[in-house]
Amino acid sequence: MPSEQNTQEEEFSAFHREAEWWKLMIGYMENEIQFITRLLNSNTFKGNTPNLFEHLQQFKGEMETKTKETHAFKKAIEQYGDELKGILECEEINCDTYYLDSHKELKDRFEEHYKDFNDYKTNVFEYLGSLM
Repeated sequence: MPSEQNTQEEEFSAFHREAEWWKLMIGYMENEIQFITRLLNSNTFKGNTPNLFEHLQQFKGEMETKTKETHAFKKAIEQYGDELKGILECEEINCDTYYLDSHKELKDRFEEHYKDFNDYKTNVFEYLGSLM
């Protein structure tokens, strides 16, 4: 069944490329986390700004959560990359279905995390930008 094997190899390649893209995005997010954390901990903002401390504390708390979530995704994506090699050994349709479902579930979770992280960044930058 060479055509079935090609399909599995193509599927593996597509899943692998997407997982590599996710890793790249996680790397960018880690750099952004470092920058935003430094920014939130800096003393560059006017102390007489109403509710400044409260806003900064809220953003810092959210950043802790985003940092943990991002690290968890990094581990999940690395683990997924290792597990993905099993797709080449699939000989039954339910095995293929497992990998398709697993990939879609991780993709959906990653996209939601990525969107939430970008929404968080937007909120931080809009608030801090209004102080400058």
